[in-house]
Amino acid sequence: MSKKIFIILPYKESLNPKSSGAVSLYVKDTVKHSKYKKNIKIISSKKNKIKIFRNRNYILDFCFKYKKTKIDIIEIHNRPEYLFYINKYFPNTKVILFFHNDPLTLKSSKTSEEREYLINNTSKLIFISTWVQKRFYSKLKNVDISNSEIIPHGVQKKVGIKLKNKKKNILFVGKLNKSKGYDIFCKAAAMFKKFDPSWNFLSIGNEIRKEIFPINNSVKELGFLENNKVLKYFENSEIAIGNSVWDEPLGRIAIEASSRKCLPIISNVAGLSESKKISYVLKSTKPILCDVKIDPDQKVIPKIDSGQPIHNMSPRLEAEIIEKIMIND
Repeated sequence: MSKKIFIILPYKESLNPKSSGAVSLYVKDTVKHSKYKKNIKIISSKKNKIKIFRNRNYILDFCFKYKKTKIDIIEIHNRPEYLFYINKYFPNTKVILFFHNDPLTLKSSKTSEEREYLINNTSKLIFISTWVQKRFYSKLKNVDISNSEIIPHGVQKKVGIKLKNKKKNILFVGKLNKSKGYDIFCKAAAMFKKFDPSWNFLSIGNEIRKEIFPINNSVKELGFLENNKVLKYFENSEIAIGNSVWDEPLGRIAIEASSRKCLPIISNVAGLSESKKISYVLKSTKPILCDVKIDPDQKVIPKIDSGQPIHNMSPRLEAEIIEKIMIND
């Protein structure tokens, strides 16, 4: 007998390629490879246009619509506040709760009591990184973590990419704000362009209340792009920068970039640092200049050939060769 599985995206998340966020991309990628994909129905708010339709009304609308439907499994993504309603209207359904962000910042999982409720009323807890999992269990005593798993983002690696065909592009992908380190990226771009104008600094992303603007047009801003177009930019570029200064739950930029033979250079913060096996890790978030060369023989792909500082500036990259930079097949 086939199982009936419902996946509930957070309010405002959508599978529309023109507006998909990180959670939607995660769900789309996992469902595509699931053996139960024919039995899965994804719930989102993409068709709703009522302005007052917020999280509570969104989940209640789902409950009222499907309360008479026999559902075997319900996945809740990044909204622990939905669990109370799901348990009320679907008491016999197994519930799996996914955390994509710091649990201590999400409604209904901030306190120890709230997280204990989540543990006792779910069949499984899924975290996208070890850091997110540790944050969830912090300050909880004598808890059993056996019903939790870590399932990070995954991207199918593209083969046959030739480094000789790559352009001298350095990419920034994400929200164009200080938390993501965009101001640092813009400063570094202005500094580097004076030394070597042959490199192109590109940013992909947007920000509703934008306050950071590139110096002397040193960064070309491409705006928000669909994920397939972002992957194409990684494929055609040599370097990607993920220099967040906030506690990033996971480094998707490192995963996507390395899957396209694009060298990720990332900050050593929170879940982002868990991508260090496929990235070069910055020891500082200050704007720095280093001489980055790609291994022409592709023995190590990509490779920091020298990492020598420019104008006697102290190098900030870890002095080691990445032995295993690419995602496994």
